[in-house]
Amino acid sequence: MDDHALIRDALKIRLSLEPDFKVAGVYSTSKALIEGLRDQEADLLVLDYQLTDGELDGLRLIQMVRGHYPNLRIVIFSSSERPATVNMSIRAGANGFVGKSQETDELLRAIRMVALDRIYLAPAMAAELDKLPIPQAVDIDQSFDGDKVLANHPELSPKESEVLRCCLEGMSVSQIATKFLRSRKTISGQKQAAFRKLGIRTDTELFKLQIHLKEV
Repeated sequence: MDDHALIRDALKIRLSLEPDFKVAGVYSTSKALIEGLRDQEADLLVLDYQLTDGELDGLRLIQMVRGHYPNLRIVIFSSSERPATVNMSIRAGANGFVGKSQETDELLRAIRMVALDRIYLAPAMAAELDKLPIPQAVDIDQSFDGDKVLANHPELSPKESEVLRCCLEGMSVSQIATKFLRSRKTISGQKQAAFRKLGIRTDTELFKLQIHLKEV
């Protein structure tokens, strides 16, 4: 979906040339997109982030689509390439982000990678994202050795420890997937495996356990 006719037409032609792609629909407004998704089954959506006045903003549209179609993969294709925009898009539920300043082949690469249930960011974009401050789930002044004890639990695999350490820093599954260039499904599985080994089921129980270890 894009609100510029020239870009829509160009993308439709270019994507249609790929033998493993099928363009199910092209839309200019969020309303048309939502109606189209009701009528036409799709596996992946290429979505612009900045739309015209009166339209849903990119963040709300990603959240709406993700809420109604949790299995639909989303690639953002946008001229707004600031790290903060990329970060918000991935956190909202996008699976990949490609800037319009990048080569068309980069978009094709992103579509194929996301179709394999992997997170896609160009290397330079991922590097910029790593520079952003990580939102904290708890006050940073309250950090203690309990998080190290949890992350270094002997029953956890190295990758489960990585994921758990990021959870304790307040990162979401999408953020962790972006950081390590893995799929959200993989990160979620590793997180749940770590939770099972610790005998907990939720983030709340994780932080309660962290607080308990502080008091021990």
